[in-house]
Amino acid sequence: MLHQYGKLKRRITIEDIYQRVKKHQSTFSKGFKKVATYVYSDPAIFAVNSAKEAGRRIGVSETTIIRFANTIGFKGYSELQQELQQHLFQKSNLSSYQKRRVPNQTSPDSIKEIMYNDITNIQTVVNQIPDDDLERAVTKLTDSDQVFVAGVRSSFALASWFAYALDIVVGDARQYLPNDNILIRISELTNKSVFVAFSFHRYGVTTINLAKMAKKQGATVIAFSDTPYSPISEIADIILPIQLKDVSTLDLVPVLFSLLNSIISTIITRKPELFEQRVAMFDAVEAEDFFP
Repeated sequence: MLHQYGKLKRRITIEDIYQRVKKHQSTFSKGFKKVATYVYSDPAIFAVNSAKEAGRRIGVSETTIIRFANTIGFKGYSELQQELQQHLFQKSNLSSYQKRRVPNQTSPDSIKEIMYNDITNIQTVVNQIPDDDLERAVTKLTDSDQVFVAGVRSSFALASWFAYALDIVVGDARQYLPNDNILIRISELTNKSVFVAFSFHRYGVTTINLAKMAKKQGATVIAFSDTPYSPISEIADIILPIQLKDVSTLDLVPVLFSLLNSIISTIITRKPELFEQRVAMFDAVEAEDFFP
């Protein structure tokens, strides 16, 4: 279809919509933030529902939905809806994940191709995360009296590794486990404590509720998520989003582990004496019965 000036009209991509949201995010009201969260996490709400019904499901007014669409540059809600419908028709699933990650599966270099793709994704996220937020996160973790880490389902392994690494380098780091005495753990948190939340789509309500409880105790909440507008963002003091276009959690993991490892390494450089003490304590334990 030709544009009135004779040029092809470019289809707006989901990344274009994200960029529009990002451009205006500093001016968003609480209602707009809720709408933005669902644009990232569940665009089907807009694709298959009227503005009135979408607002009811999200918990905002129909007017807020329409004004949000206008604010990010659409002529109306129907135009935003059409673009999101187009995105959903083309949205990747796990089958396309396999094809995207290994374009030539018979090539002897296919493994390296995947690694190069991860490098590109890491570079993308490096440019996205504000330096100030990274610095604040490292400072809070370095100076904390204790760290409590939580993540469920696909985020559980991420939380486990980060809690393990933090406990080695600074000590007093624990991971939330389903059989833990959670009321005791939360009550032990102070205004020098840090609660770390791993919250990726679909966002686990357990992690969100734990973050709320930790915040009431005065702890600083640091969140790793897939968008700055995920539900955990309303609770977090610092949010470090991993935003990649049309990807699954499987794509996010290499990037997130690179970020987590960089945070751990930075803490070590900030507190070398503490790390050396921790290593000395670790090495001093006679553990032949566990490690032959």
